[in-house]
Amino acid sequence: MKERARILVVGGGYVGMYTALRLQRKLKQELKRGDVEITVVTPDPYMTYQPFLPEAAAGSISPRHVVVPLRRVLDRCRVVIGEATSIDHAKRTATVATLATEEEGTGPDQLSYDELVLAPGSVSRTLPIPGLAEFAIGFKTVEEAIG
Repeated sequence: MKERARILVVGGGYVGMYTALRLQRKLKQELKRGDVEITVVTPDPYMTYQPFLPEAAAGSISPRHVVVPLRRVLDRCRVVIGEATSIDHAKRTATVATLATEEEGTGPDQLSYDELVLAPGSVSRTLPIPGLAEFAIGFKTVEEAIG
């Protein structure tokens, strides 16, 4: 019996979500038969549509209109809320830390893959400008925009 192909997408932001969405559509029959498994590892259960953050910050739209729930959109994918802390290409495994593994003290999980998509996104960077870290407001997440 042929083993199931495992696709791992690291990152559930714009690129990660649309990659998994496209794979989900293209591999619909294979997913139905169980020939393929798509796993998305991401720290948040939603994708933030960043172009709408200014409208959410101004109160023109509700913050819920700025996010896309990944489990609803990627209904044929396995969504793991956690962080890929390392990748071992030789063994084709990713080390993933989740809230559950931290609380249980079991250590991070190992996810095996056949194909890997890296789309971890970016983070706000604080430049070495006096006072910036203490007084600046980030504008990359919904929490920062409405906070």
